[in-house]
Amino acid sequence: MSYKDFMNRVRYWDNRTSKWMMKHFYFMFFQGVLLVVFVIWFINTINTIDTNTKAVSSSVLEQLLINQSVSMLIIVLLMLLNSFWLLYTFNSIQRLSNLLKDISYSINKLRYQSKQP
Repeated sequence: MSYKDFMNRVRYWDNRTSKWMMKHFYFMFFQGVLLVVFVIWFINTINTIDTNTKAVSSSVLEQLLINQSVSMLIIVLLMLLNSFWLLYTFNSIQRLSNLLKDISYSINKLRYQSKQP
């Protein structure tokens, strides 16, 4: 096995290993973190809605606070959904990048093989 073949093999396995780590570890880690945040937020939302239904809304200030808390819950929900969407988008970009790297590697390998006598 020549030196260039050996280096091509090393680059190939390095690319495969880094692709596996990036694909599985980071995506699952951030997805798990977002899932934990979402579950905590959801439990907090249920408790807030339950408290709002039991609250006596006799004064205007209490009604404003109830409306404000529900509005903030909606904003937080939209931000969490945006985080999930961004994670999905970044994962798609990463997959496309890896696909382009694989295509580039294959094309360069074919070029190298075609130049050899």
